[in-house]
Amino acid sequence: MVTTEETSLLPTNNDGDMTGDNASSSVGSGGDATYHDTVLNLMKACMGTGTLALPYAAQKGGAVLNFFGLIGIASWNIYSVRRLCQALHLYQKHFRHEFRIINCSTFSKVAWFAFGTTGIHGLDVILVIVFLGIIIAYIDASISFLEGTPLSTGSLQLDAMLISISIGVLSLVPDMSHLAKASACGLVVLAFAFVVIALYGDPINPIAIITSSTISWWPQDGLAGVSHWFGCIVFGFGVVPLTYNYYESMREPNQLTRATSFALYGVAMLYFLIGIGLLLIYPGIEMEGDVLEELLPNSGIAPTLVRVAMILVVMFTSPLLVFPCGLILEGKIRLFLGDDACSPQTLQIVVRMSICVICTAIGMSIPHFVFVLSFVGCCAIALISFIVPPLLHISLIIQYEDIRSRWIELFLDMVMLLWGFFAMVISSTYTFQKLQTN
Repeated sequence: MVTTEETSLLPTNNDGDMTGDNASSSVGSGGDATYHDTVLNLMKACMGTGTLALPYAAQKGGAVLNFFGLIGIASWNIYSVRRLCQALHLYQKHFRHEFRIINCSTFSKVAWFAFGTTGIHGLDVILVIVFLGIIIAYIDASISFLEGTPLSTGSLQLDAMLISISIGVLSLVPDMSHLAKASACGLVVLAFAFVVIALYGDPINPIAIITSSTISWWPQDGLAGVSHWFGCIVFGFGVVPLTYNYYESMREPNQLTRATSFALYGVAMLYFLIGIGLLLIYPGIEMEGDVLEELLPNSGIAPTLVRVAMILVVMFTSPLLVFPCGLILEGKIRLFLGDDACSPQTLQIVVRMSICVICTAIGMSIPHFVFVLSFVGCCAIALISFIVPPLLHISLIIQYEDIRSRWIELFLDMVMLLWGFFAMVISSTYTFQKLQTN
């Protein structure tokens, strides 16, 4: 999940005040993206750094869960995207113009319409948690990748400090578009990484596959294995928070659910092939980390190039997350202290560098990219992907629609809300225990 300065994911005004003289009830629409453009954009969003954990997830989940579970998680994300679109339609249908809303993101408008100022502040808190979790995972990844290269200083603390400072400085650049373009090269780097990893593997031998314990049919360690699989897969699929960005970019927004279905089922098949495929060409390997850590040697030109390239991709991507996280926190600080407390430039530097330092400190205390990624997927991404959409839809139906004619939708939303809550709590508990052990 990548956010740039041009995204409308975040409210431009974070003080929760939903009134203003230049307000309007309209949401952005009428973009130029076609159905096929949106399918490709959705698929590219899912093929990020999280794919490095797919073999780990496949081994923890087992072959059966990894196949049917991927289809299930894809369907769950599609359901959430549909519910967010339906919540937007209810907002457009029942909005009364005397409310006069200021210019803010569509997500914020829907949250406000469902729960008032509590909704917009609650959404901000959830987004901050999501951004911080992903930043910590990315910093952990950078530290892990750097360890296996000649560029490492040999000191974990010094490596982490240099990475933190670099990301902090990049998050202060006035134009994020150049970083976004550099970050987009990540797909090429990932493809190169997987090719190099495949070349270092053994040729697929049917006898070795049959006798190998690399892949089991069922999850390792019961619910613990399922939880680690769940976290990694949910992290990879995390497109639900960007639903309204895709909706507003499309020439025909009513095609978004269909485009999401096609894209995510395609991604599910790719995830299955990558996870199982790499395990097949490394028979007998016990995965306890990402593919660069577990499958690539620490020496050689190609492995070093892969690690350095991945470090650059992560470092160019992280500021795109620090920026919106800082934007929310800066708005809250200005609301609390007043606009005259300090200059906007000083506040930006303090907040964004603090985000990098805090995330680096947390990352150093849990120096394991895959474990952090799995926990963030179970906790933060599951919260915004599987709990927020049905909750918004339930609130809007109860407030503005005839409940008797929509009871089936309400019942399904209640079931999915409870299922999402229990899945989040149980999986977060198991993955957090793994972090503590580590």
